Amino acid sequence: MSTSAQAGQSSPATRTTSDTHQARSGVGYSDRSDSREAGAEAARLAMQHAGIERCDLVMLFCTSKHDAEAFRDGVRSVVGREPRLFGGSSVGSITNDRIGYFGFEVGVAVIAAPEMRAELFVETDLDTRGEHAVGAALGRQIASHTYDGEPSVVLLYDSVRRAGVELNMATAILAAMSESVAPWPNVAGVGVFGDMQFSSTVQWADDRVLSQAALALVLHGSVRMDTIIMHGCKPSGRYHTVTKTDGPVVLEIDGRPALDLLGEMVPDKSWEEYPLFLTLGVNKGDKFGEFREEDYANRLCMSIDHERGGLVMFEPDLLPGSEVQLMRRSIDLQYMSARVDRLFEQVGERRPFFALYIDCAGRASALCGSDGEEAEEVQKALTARGVPLLGMYSGVEIAKVGGHVQALDWTGVLCVFSE
Repeated sequence: MSTSAQAGQSSPATRTTSDTHQARSGVGYSDRSDSREAGAEAARLAMQHAGIERCDLVMLFCTSKHDAEAFRDGVRSVVGREPRLFGGSSVGSITNDRIGYFGFEVGVAVIAAPEMRAELFVETDLDTRGEHAVGAALGRQIASHTYDGEPSVVLLYDSVRRAGVELNMATAILAAMSESVAPWPNVAGVGVFGDMQFSSTVQWADDRVLSQAALALVLHGSVRMDTIIMHGCKPSGRYHTVTKTDGPVVLEIDGRPALDLLGEMVPDKSWEEYPLFLTLGVNKGDKFGEFREEDYANRLCMSIDHERGGLVMFEPDLLPGSEVQLMRRSIDLQYMSARVDRLFEQVGERRPFFALYIDCAGRASALCGSDGEEAEEVQKALTARGVPLLGMYSGVEIAKVGGHVQALDWTGVLCVFSE
């Protein structure tokens, strides 16, 4: 699916200043079915949008319908051999004037920033070494390096362990990383998906095409990343207590089979409709205080355990004793605009030059049944400010919640890079 302008057009956001000492960025989009041509077109449009002839860093995302090596080669044919490459699979892409998913959509951002430093750390073999070992090793790599100024971290990991049936869990990766990375700097991250069939995923670390990997891009020097969470969910009703689990499967809530209790709470939905719809929230803040989005971590149902009457969640951190609330989905467009305003208040007097939007694929209108795309509000807000935008549709989102780094579901995480 694809909406808005035709392929081959560049984003309309105002270009950054022509001062060669300042950071500049541009974003390109393509939905060509030929992977090399798609990469080359998106990269070319990104360079034109930025008004530059060379860049230092390229972020790139494409759906699972593309050949990863051919897509990379197409990007390299435009940007050359020197820039760092960082990216992975996505269900779709978002730019200042394009939104597309479920097809051949690709998105490429180029950044030229003379005062920026970019470090790329890689750990592989998630499926054999396990999340804890990979996370611990990645954390040690980050912690052992010296940074200029205040570092910002963008994390990527392969969500899919075995195509269609098993996921890697961000909760374990982040817990292991926290053994070395403490306190956490500004951070955002993605569990990459390439489609909604849970096909195998890929990532790019410079010229390497990887699978079953976890990557950390650490930017430092003149650049800082500020983030904000946009859940689009609010609590519906009282707290309930998880009373029995098995890994990511919630078997009982309030001492009753989970599906029986939720069948009463959501009478207008059958069990078969729960996957990618039913969301439970965990309040990390004041239990009886005013609702604060920053305090909530949402957990999305991935599938149903019919035999045991349980919910299979995207993460295994809903343990016995966890208090949860059923979350009501509501994409409030005025609310989203206010959240973007708040993010730019965090940016302050710094000069924003690029934005990355990590958007849960379940929020796409074709899946959640909304009348319009919530990402359009992010497009409008960033374009009005003249900031190039690259967004990607994700499987899992990562951001700080209540001061702790947390895996999230059915969430948007907007990141603004400034100098």
